[in-house]
Amino acid sequence: MGTDRYAYQSRLRRVAPLPKLVLAAAALVVCLCCDSVWVGLTTVLAMGILITVLGGLPVKVYLHFLKVPLAFLVVGGITILIHSYPTGTATLAALPVGERLWGFTAGDLDQAARLFCKAMGAVGCMYFLSLNTPVTDLTMALERLRVPRLAVELMELIYRFIFVLGATAANIRLAQESRLGYQGFRRSVRSLGELSSMVFLRAWRKAQSIYTALEARGYAGSLATLAGDYTPGLWLLPLTVAIAGGQLLVYGLERMAVG
Repeated sequence: MGTDRYAYQSRLRRVAPLPKLVLAAAALVVCLCCDSVWVGLTTVLAMGILITVLGGLPVKVYLHFLKVPLAFLVVGGITILIHSYPTGTATLAALPVGERLWGFTAGDLDQAARLFCKAMGAVGCMYFLSLNTPVTDLTMALERLRVPRLAVELMELIYRFIFVLGATAANIRLAQESRLGYQGFRRSVRSLGELSSMVFLRAWRKAQSIYTALEARGYAGSLATLAGDYTPGLWLLPLTVAIAGGQLLVYGLERMAVG
């Protein structure tokens, strides 16, 4: 619920979702295509400025959300950074293990850094969209882009059931903890298994009841959603061009410096 809560508080909440989607998608594509450390860092910084200055969210909120994928990206970067080499290979740092060296070269370090920064830039683009656009607004933008209606409705239902599953699991776990269900390893494993099975069963029953309620209200195969009162947000389009141009400028300067 965190991203939605901040999205409803954002100053960009009443801006039409399509220009925001175009801005995030354009910055994301340029960041991925450039495959550059500095472009990735520039993208993270630019998205942070937009979120805090235009969206009005605190800097600590943006930094807090950046920490969420950080552990995954660090682990992924390490797996790409560390390789096994024959003894005698020139490396920046390595440890001998048997007849092999486990370490990394300058090329490995560059590749891991580019992957990490590119991924962080992509995460920044995602957060710009999610911290300024509620999911209901995003689905409306996807409909205007002629995304199949079935895919949009599945996205809405899946998003809704994330919180249904979370609330159900939290209630079951609270009940188990009140009965000392997690005292000791064996009891914890057994309680976790029971929790998993009960979450599935209760989510299934909840889905059936929701579908019955939809049919009772005249559901005919599609979910009708009223459009919000948005400002056009066309001023975001020149900003999109400026951000993409800045990314390409940074990439060009980096190539010139390397060359």
